[in-house]
Amino acid sequence: MNIRSKLCTLALLGLLGLTSTGCSDFLNPEPLNSIDRDVAFTDLAGAQGAVVGLYGNLTSANSLGLRVPAFADLLADNLDHTGTFPSFAQLKSRNPLPDNAELNSMYSSLYSTINRANNIIAQIPNTTGISDAVRGQLIGEAQFVRAYCYFMLTNYWGDVALVLTPTTTPDNTLFVSRAPREQVYNQIRADLDAAEGVLPAVNVGRATRWAAIALKSRLALYRQQWADAARFADQVIAGPFTLASTYRAAVATRNPTESIWEIQFDAQVQSSYAFFMLPTANGGRFEMSPGGQRATLLAAYETGDQRRAATISDGNFQIVGRTGTVAQGNQIKYFDPGTGTDNFKAIRLAEMYLNSAEAKAQQQDITGALTALNRVRTRAGLPALLETGLTQANLLAAIARERRVELALEGHRWFDLIRTGQAQSVLGITDATRLLMPIPFREIVNNPNMKQNPGY
Repeated sequence: MNIRSKLCTLALLGLLGLTSTGCSDFLNPEPLNSIDRDVAFTDLAGAQGAVVGLYGNLTSANSLGLRVPAFADLLADNLDHTGTFPSFAQLKSRNPLPDNAELNSMYSSLYSTINRANNIIAQIPNTTGISDAVRGQLIGEAQFVRAYCYFMLTNYWGDVALVLTPTTTPDNTLFVSRAPREQVYNQIRADLDAAEGVLPAVNVGRATRWAAIALKSRLALYRQQWADAARFADQVIAGPFTLASTYRAAVATRNPTESIWEIQFDAQVQSSYAFFMLPTANGGRFEMSPGGQRATLLAAYETGDQRRAATISDGNFQIVGRTGTVAQGNQIKYFDPGTGTDNFKAIRLAEMYLNSAEAKAQQQDITGALTALNRVRTRAGLPALLETGLTQANLLAAIARERRVELALEGHRWFDLIRTGQAQSVLGITDATRLLMPIPFREIVNNPNMKQNPGY
């Protein structure tokens, strides 16, 4: 393998240094936009800057700024592809090619963020001038972010390369084989356990102890560890968060009372959700929409559900500062296509209620499950479900419906359908290999130890 191929592998994985660049940039031995790790971690200011940069990676449109959450709705039945990008069209048809640019960008961005986290975890213990408490918090934040990125990687791609040390030089240590998903999950849990013990209770836009517990609840739910899923969710429910007074306030307000972890965007660091999901008449490019023919979200709401009008325009919604209304059937959860100030709600309290409800229903605690589920339903203006005559199967189906409409366009639907075994029947997928995305082609070519997912 020549040096350019090896360096391109690094570019795809995002495993070189503290920045994410193209293949050609790596051919420069001293790239101007890189940060030498020995310089970056010499003092408290450098260590704090590295952690800020870690969150900055998450705001990329290739990460939580758009693709990582949005494609979980596009691959499923919440969004249709309404634009012109062929790479988006492949995802909607659930027939992506291994060289799909969107998936390659997501994969690279997630691993780039992981490598930043690995650098922080490895270097901050040796950085002078930092108190033990601050040192622990900064490492805990990196552990939390690494856990979140691996959670997304393994749920999109299945078995993935598990890299826990920073990579700074192009050598054979890059030839990492894929680790089983269960091993990845074990590492996620270990990172979250460690982070929980050192993170603060409050840190707007950054990792907290509550966010670590909440992500442990989500992880346990995916692993069908029902007792843990309910226990962790209930810990968060008993914490300092409260459901917002209305669903619209929960999803359209910046950092509302129920936001557990929220990715921050502003006019300088812009999200891409509204731009990619709103019509051109409203300042977007209309690449995805819940109103397309291959999306059924519009029909998923019960009569009287206030979440529908708060998520999808009824034809009367007007974006502040713009003339005209958003046409009926288009999403309005993200509504600033101009300056991209729509935050992304990565974890909300409502999810914890639904996690608790599902985990308790799986354990035949019908009363406890209904109590949690009805907190979400009544906030949406719907009547509480009654226990009389309610079977476990009917209750689980009701919880699944609530998850779909409550968490719509927040990056859950594809994963929920897969983990509950409903993806093929609901989406009409005949080939089960399409439940995982293809490992990027360049990675297969450049890493002799990397094997492709079946079917690609």
